[in-house]
Amino acid sequence: MLFHVALGLGGLLLTLAALVLLALVPSLLIRALLAPLNPAVVFCGPGGQKRLALSIDDGPSGSGSQALLALLQELGVPATFFLIGSHLERDPAFPRLALQKGHDLGNHLWRDACAAELAEAPFWQELHDTERLIERAAAPESLTWRWFRPGQGWFHGAMLQRLASRRYQLVLGSIFPWDTFRPPLWFVRWFVRLNAHPGGILVLHDTPALSGRTLESLRWIVPELRRRGYRFVPLGELLDPAS
Repeated sequence: MLFHVALGLGGLLLTLAALVLLALVPSLLIRALLAPLNPAVVFCGPGGQKRLALSIDDGPSGSGSQALLALLQELGVPATFFLIGSHLERDPAFPRLALQKGHDLGNHLWRDACAAELAEAPFWQELHDTERLIERAAAPESLTWRWFRPGQGWFHGAMLQRLASRRYQLVLGSIFPWDTFRPPLWFVRWFVRLNAHPGGILVLHDTPALSGRTLESLRWIVPELRRRGYRFVPLGELLDPAS
């Protein structure tokens, strides 16, 4: 009886240890399992060089987005902003300004919701509406749509087929510091330091509630990772093995 109890406790402890490891170092699981199982989804880039790409979701947030543009210019860091169509009313000039400053834009659909739950017709509607609104706001800057990120990160085969027909690449990421749960900033910094890896894609957020935290995180993250030999590059450059 004691033997079985010991085995049960041992199994529980191993399970808890595995869950803690996955919560704290998910980049290991992503690179070892999720990326190989889903080759049509971009989780990270090639690992040959110490390069990283920064992506920022859910904007624009208004004044927070403008502060992010200023900080990224100060730091010399390019980013890909995955914008939500309905959020453009907070800062209609943001797409044009972001492109002028050398950043890239991605489609994050019209609403901040689970994209995988959308049927085909509303999915296309949100994709097209977001494209058209951002293109008008970006004028006279030109915009070629290439990147897509589904709301809440969930996807399925039918979604991938739809995106492939429009030459979109579905981009998730490999360094997600749980910032939407608003952990202490020291945790975000520690998490990024622990999970950073060559070819990593960092995911942060630009909402009225989170843009200030993203600013403070980047002020520490960028210099720290540069001290460790990392370079921040555009997403397209990160994913191009020839670059």
